[in-house]
Amino acid sequence: MAASTTIWLDKANKTAEFEPVGTHRDYRRLGLARAMLLHGMHLARAAGATHMTVACLGAPGHSQARGLYYSVGFRELVRDAPLIKTTAGS
Repeated sequence: MAASTTIWLDKANKTAEFEPVGTHRDYRRLGLARAMLLHGMHLARAAGATHMTVACLGAPGHSQARGLYYSVGFRELVRDAPLIKTTAGS
């Protein structure tokens, strides 16, 4: 598999979320993820979505991913840090 994404459609809130989005390292910079996102946004819009979201976890470590998302129209909304709980010391 060269690239993949899942689109989660929330009809009640008219929102589609792309998560995860990924491209195999041997196939990056070929426009595959961009094509997936654009086609997915077209499908989501046809299904009634008026808002699209994508999570760019690990930012600023993933500047290329952020650049991709910006290039198809996404803009930063919030920059949250993921939370983790280890089992040690529970």
